[in-house]
Amino acid sequence: MIDAPPRGLLARLLPNRRALRGVLAALGGTLGLAALHAPVQAAEAVFPAAGSLGLAPPPGMTPAKGFAGFEHRSGASIILVEMPPEAWDQINGRFTPEALGATGFRVKGAREALPVDGGEGFVLRGSQSANGLTYAKWVAVVRGAPGTGLVTVQVPEKAAKQVPEAAIEAALRTVAFRAKASLADQVAALPYSVGALEGFRPVIVFAGNGLILTEGPKDVDPEREQPAIIVAPSLGQVPVPAGAETAYARRLFTQQKDARDVVVTQEDRSVRGGATVVRLRGTFTDTRTGRSMGAMQTVVFEDSRYLRVIGFAGADNGDALTRAERVAASVAMR
Repeated sequence: MIDAPPRGLLARLLPNRRALRGVLAALGGTLGLAALHAPVQAAEAVFPAAGSLGLAPPPGMTPAKGFAGFEHRSGASIILVEMPPEAWDQINGRFTPEALGATGFRVKGAREALPVDGGEGFVLRGSQSANGLTYAKWVAVVRGAPGTGLVTVQVPEKAAKQVPEAAIEAALRTVAFRAKASLADQVAALPYSVGALEGFRPVIVFAGNGLILTEGPKDVDPEREQPAIIVAPSLGQVPVPAGAETAYARRLFTQQKDARDVVVTQEDRSVRGGATVVRLRGTFTDTRTGRSMGAMQTVVFEDSRYLRVIGFAGADNGDALTRAERVAASVAMR
């Protein structure tokens, strides 16, 4: 189970985007505080393509194909999320055992300082149950010259011997930053391509696999005055049973952040190759501004994963949603 982008951070940058919910902590018992403050051993950090945040992964973990980070055949994963420098101030006081406990994460102990070359950070450890499995989890928040980084780690209980706690602790102590790549390079490194922009332009890449596009001069639009599109593949396997795709897509659509009175006005389910495609149109009221908004969503389910494209525009701007649907239709996995 991997949650897709923490609330409130990306939402401040562009309309209706959830900033990756940083969660995760791990059973950090054996190394303890002394190990965390010991001198960091020389290890070469591995960076996702076009990414500025990296680390030296534990043995057996390899660069992930569907997100920025690393994965293990056992289901263990490390997700690297890059955020703006100002995200540190937003996160620093919020990532507490009490706050994470309210979301279902059982935090073990207090947060501890995490040494970061040229910066600073902290880590929380604990566990969580999801989809019938129990995971050991870590969440580390770090900052350096390029910005703020969120490192989340999850290891299924059954994989504890394959990806041991000591290896995770050692990997976290190798977190490093490098110069940030250009937006064009970040877009080129995404695991999918966008064949038609239809008047929209890319403005930010998040979590190494998510993309936000907008139409208009503003890069930051918290009032949702400009149409916007978000492309967000799932960050891991999502066990959606065959036949349940439409219900899952409707749940994603109706549980949008800062949206109330969500109504689905159009619905279509089709099969394309081996994938199930669910398209929705609807309306909602922005809880922050009281504005009436229109929305479209296309979700492609394939191989226990999904690719979601959702677009927003003022309720009177149906043309933007039609063009957003053409953008969604042009998205293809590389």
